[in-house]
Amino acid sequence: MQITIKKDEKGFLAEVKNHPRIFAWGKTKTEAKKELGNVIEMMMDYHLEQVEVERKLRNNLEKNKVSYAL
Repeated sequence: MQITIKKDEKGFLAEVKNHPRIFAWGKTKTEAKKELGNVIEMMMDYHLEQVEVERKLRNNLEKNKVSYAL
């Protein structure tokens, strides 16, 4: 994963290259990189939670599956 850091009027903007929606701002380059790490960690946590919810739903559906005789 490559990141870019750009200076703006009040600090620095850190972005994941080719993912313009993943970014963070900081007063220093170090702060911007740290905040970007936090954003990425939050996104990963969210996606892992969604996978867990889907897994539980799938398991629940499988348990409650009714077999019909034809």
